[in-house]
Amino acid sequence: MKLGTPASWALPVFVVGLYWSLLATLAGEITTPQLMYGGGILVLSQIKQPFLPLGVRPLDFALPFLLTGVLYDSQRYWDVAGRGVLSIAEPYLLEKRLFGVRSPNGTLTLNEWFGEHLHPVLDFIAGGAYLTFIGVFVLLAAYFTRRICFGTDSESTFARRQWSARAPAWSFLVVNVLGFATWFLYPAAPPWYVELYGLDTILLDVPMNPARTLRFDALFGTSFFTGMYAAGSNPFGAIPSLHISYPVLSIVFAMRLQKLRSFTIVFSILVGFAAVYLNHHYLIDVVLGVFYGLIAAAITIVGMDRMGRGFR
Repeated sequence: MKLGTPASWALPVFVVGLYWSLLATLAGEITTPQLMYGGGILVLSQIKQPFLPLGVRPLDFALPFLLTGVLYDSQRYWDVAGRGVLSIAEPYLLEKRLFGVRSPNGTLTLNEWFGEHLHPVLDFIAGGAYLTFIGVFVLLAAYFTRRICFGTDSESTFARRQWSARAPAWSFLVVNVLGFATWFLYPAAPPWYVELYGLDTILLDVPMNPARTLRFDALFGTSFFTGMYAAGSNPFGAIPSLHISYPVLSIVFAMRLQKLRSFTIVFSILVGFAAVYLNHHYLIDVVLGVFYGLIAAAITIVGMDRMGRGFR
């Protein structure tokens, strides 16, 4: 595996050093995940040869995930004064109007209806989908990357296929950039916030809440979700649901390659169900998440194809 020269360290060291310096200035400390993000970029930037099982350099595949981690973590430092006004009642009332469920207690959101029909089997299914949705996407992205890179399209050069093979992983970064920007411009309270604080109480400093994922932890005596959401940085990222966006990206590439189509569709349905059942998202959030996933996939596929054409 060919490594970079000492001179090739200059730009990565400068960028990562700047990142760590900003963290030290803004937060007064650098956490272990932040050290891992920067360290991962430094190490992977020096591996110049393609990783044969994937066909692309390790950094080409891993960088979108590392940058997404950096962006997600950085939300805790974004200027609250520059954010949009927190929306609490608007998503809730729209959800009732579009997807309300009639019951003896009046019209309920799907989240509220599920709250009256909780079951350990559903806790297991929903919690399992929520616990694995990122890992499943990473594995699928690796598979699709390999399939594209080592495809048999005789009209496409290897260099062009390498660019196209970057699309599954980089679409992950694109959809997160779109989603994080929306969270900043239109912060929306998730269903668990309404359940805990009502429609009229504005609390901007509430911590992330695991909501009904605690039922999954209770089934197995674990603290997966408790720890996961304790480390979260933005409780008001309900619209869109990026939980569903990632499996939708998988569906797009599965359809293009005609591989794993049934699996990606079924898994997407499970994640969408989990988002609502676990009281983290309204159905309207899920619908918008599907839309964001399709847009991000289109942007990335077209962009990488045009980059690849430059090698003709």
